[in-house]
This record gives sequence, structure tokens and C-alpha cells, in this order.
Amino acid sequence: MQQKSVKLKDVVTELKKRCALDQKYRDGRIFCSMCTTPHPVAKKAFKLFFESNLGDSGLFPVAAQLEREVVSQLATLLGSASACGFIVSGGTEANLLAILAAKNTANKEHPEVVLPQSAHFSFTKICNMLNVKPVYAPLDDAYRVKPAAVEALINRNTVAIVGTAGTSELGAVDPIDALSTIALRHGVHLHVDAAFGGLVIPFLDGVKPSFDFSLEGVKTVTVDPHKMGLATIPAGGILFRDQKMLDVLKTETPYLTDRHQYTFVGTRTGASAASAWAVFRVLGREGFQKMVAKCMKNTLYLARTLDKEGFNLLCKPTLNVIGFRGENTKHLADQLRHRGWFVSYISRYDCIRIVLMPHIKRRDAVAFMRDLKEAAV
Repeated sequence: MQQKSVKLKDVVTELKKRCALDQKYRDGRIFCSMCTTPHPVAKKAFKLFFESNLGDSGLFPVAAQLEREVVSQLATLLGSASACGFIVSGGTEANLLAILAAKNTANKEHPEVVLPQSAHFSFTKICNMLNVKPVYAPLDDAYRVKPAAVEALINRNTVAIVGTAGTSELGAVDPIDALSTIALRHGVHLHVDAAFGGLVIPFLDGVKPSFDFSLEGVKTVTVDPHKMGLATIPAGGILFRDQKMLDVLKTETPYLTDRHQYTFVGTRTGASAASAWAVFRVLGREGFQKMVAKCMKNTLYLARTLDKEGFNLLCKPTLNVIGFRGENTKHLADQLRHRGWFVSYISRYDCIRIVLMPHIKRRDAVAFMRDLKEAAV
């Protein structure tokens, strides 16, 4: 820190210059992110509530009420009128709270959790933090976990099984209905990581995969408003089937206006809940359906075009995520980056992964394909 103060206008000028060097979603070049440009009303709501702290909600009862209303709306959307939960820092904290609740409830000496091989990397962190052994189940040809393999891995140490509704790498949706049946049969906690798919699947046209609290075996669900919910970062979400599940997460807070907390992070901005609340109010289900339909339309356009141009799709897109290969996929990914396109190279699948978020317009998809074809020559 420098000794003397700097003029406010000079600080702001420097920040603007630095900010201009970062990538912007609005430029339509970011094809690798599951976050996107927040809705304008999300930004306004965040600004209004940026001082609030949900970790001391007695001081900010309005922000706390907004959080409860957002959680209630998410719960209703995901098949339950009684589920409870919180707006947290993101999918990692949400998954952490789910596994912690499962571990504390089961109270096993050597706890294990059965995960799909496609599970988000946050579970690696979580298992390390909680001293839980991760056990991985293989995937089928559509990159979904095999239920029979999951069941075969369950033993007396298992505290939870996990399914993903929208894998980060390929957007695959595990057969959660089958996992629910298995969870009930063995009396184990089923957590669904729907950080991405939770605000996509309910708004898809046609038959939708089952993944939420409408399935009796589902105990917890992660769903992130800062992904397809157009809220500002950070805005993850964790839902619990019933209030009693929170008892094993309770921590006393003797000097705050709240007597206890349930989340891992103590100081939580109410601005995140406010931003999600505002987007839900402005868009409603109709608005989300239109947004998801546009994303899926662009996804299917690119999938058809990739197939037509001779690229190999790993699987038919279920959500707005595509994985594909070329003759030299890693080199192709490097060439795209050199041309200013931000894509993911997934080494274990040897594929390029792209996500068609709301900031991607059709013209961006067309320009991407043009450069891809040139790079592949």
C-alpha cells in the first residue's frame, strides 16, 4: 500500500483501463463459460443491496426475506413446496453443504461417497476437506453414470451417492430417476448437482429428464442462479428436502443477530439473493423458456453444422453444451484460441467443449464455424 492517497478519479480511471483488458461476454467470443452477462435488473438489484450481509440477517431482514423468496421459487420449480436452503457462493459451496449434511447424518467412521466419473472437480476438493473417500462409477456411451455400477459400489461406509443434471464438460444428465430408486433401496442420501441444468431442464421443450424433488430419493439439489439464472456472481444455490436436514449443519453464532448459521461461508452478501430475486420477477417462467429456447436453438444449429462439416460429436446435446472432435483436436483448440475464441479442451475426452450461453448470438456461432473450418484445414 502506498503512503499517500490517490485521487478518486485517478483510481477509477486506472480501474477502467484495467477492466478493459479483461474479456467481456458481450463480445461473443467466450464459448467456454457457464456464466454469462447478468441481466440488467440483476446489476441494479446487486447495487441496491451490496452492503447487506445475510450472515447477520437481523440487521438486514429485507435481504434475508429476498433470499427466502428466491429459495422458495427454486424449490417450487424443482418439485417441492417445502424444500429449504440458501443462496451461497457457488456450486462448490452448495455441493460441500450437501455432502457435509450427508456425512454428519450418516455418522460413519470411514465415510465414502459414490460419484460419477463425470462429477464436477469441486467434489475432489470437498472429499479432501471432509476426509471422505470418493468412489467413482463409470459412464455409458452417452457419458451418463451407469446406475448398476453405482449400486454395486454402495457399501456400509457409503454416506451419499451423487448424480449430475448437466455435467460441466458435456451437459449430460445422469439417470437420476434410477439413482433415486437405488438411494431409497439402500437408505442413502442422493445429492443432485444441477448447478447448470437446474435452470435449464425445467424450461426445455418436450419431454424433460427427471432430476429433482419430484423423485422421492433426492435429498439435496445444487442449482446456481449465476449460471443460466442470469444473476450476478456469486449466486449459487443449495436446496434441502426438509428443514430437519439442517440440524446437522447448525453452528452457534453468539455475538451476531442470528443465533446460528448453516452455511460454510459466514459473511454472505444479500446482493446475490436480490439479483436472483429481481431476475426471477422480471423474466418469470415465460422469459426463462424463451431464453432457454434461444440457447438450445443455437446449440442445435452448431451441432448440425459441426456434423455436416465432418466433426465428430461425442453425444447428442441434451442441454446447451457441445463436445466435438477433429483430426487433431488439441491443435484445433489452440488454433481457435489463437484466433480469439475461448473454448475448452477436455483432455480425458480429447474433445473441444463449447457452451451456448445467452450472450452467444447466432452471428457469433456463424463466425465461430467459419474460423473453425479455416483452422481445421
